Amino acid sequence: MRRRKYKDKQKNGKWFVCLILLIVMSIYSMVFTEKIVKPNMAAIAEVKVKAMITQIVNEAVHDQFVSDAGVLDLLTIKTDNEGNISFVQSNTLAMNQLATGLTQKVQGKYKVTDPMTVSVPMGSILGSQILSQIGPYIELKVLPIGMSKVNFKTEFESTGINQTKYKVFLEMDSQARVLAPFSINNINVQSTILVAEAVIVGEVPNSYINVPKESIMDATNNVE
Repeated sequence: MRRRKYKDKQKNGKWFVCLILLIVMSIYSMVFTEKIVKPNMAAIAEVKVKAMITQIVNEAVHDQFVSDAGVLDLLTIKTDNEGNISFVQSNTLAMNQLATGLTQKVQGKYKVTDPMTVSVPMGSILGSQILSQIGPYIELKVLPIGMSKVNFKTEFESTGINQTKYKVFLEMDSQARVLAPFSINNINVQSTILVAEAVIVGEVPNSYINVPKESIMDATNNVE
C-alpha cells in the first residue's frame, strides 16, 4: 500500500511539473510573439507596403501629368517694374483639380490591385541575423485599402547665392492592410509629390500667396 501511494504521489508530481512547464512555455511563447515576432513582421510588412504604394502613386502621377496640361499653370509668377519677382500666386482651382484627378487615379489603381503575397523567412521574423535567410517561410498578404487624406504644403529652399526655390508639394496619405498568421494590421503611408516650383532670383518677396489650406477641398470626398 505504501509503495502504491508513493508511486501515485510520484506520478502526480510529474504531471504537476509538466503542467507548470506547459504554462511557462505558453506564457513565454505569447510574450515572444508580442515582443519579437509581431514587431519584426510589422517592420518587414511596412517596407513591402511602402514599395507597393510608392509604385502605384508614381504611376498615377505620371498618368495625371501626361493627360492634364493644366498642371503647368499651378503657379503664376509676377514681377515688378525692375524685373524682380513681387509675389508668387498659387492657382487654387488648378491645384484642387490636380488633387482630385490624382486621387481618382490612385483610388482606381488601388481597386484593381491584387493582394501581394510576400514570403518571409522564419529566421527574419525571429530577429536572428544568422538565420535571416533560413525557412520555413511565412506568407504575408499586402493589400492597398484607399486614401485617407490629401493636403498641399509649400516651402522655400535656398539653392545658391541670392537664389531661392519656391516649391509646392502634394501629400497623399494611403492605407494598406497586412494579413499575417498572427494579426491583421493597417499601415499608413504618406507620399510626398513635388507638383510645382519656381526659382526666385533676388530677395524673397515679402508678400506672396501661399496655398490656402482652408480653401482646398478634401479630394477624397469627391471620389466614389
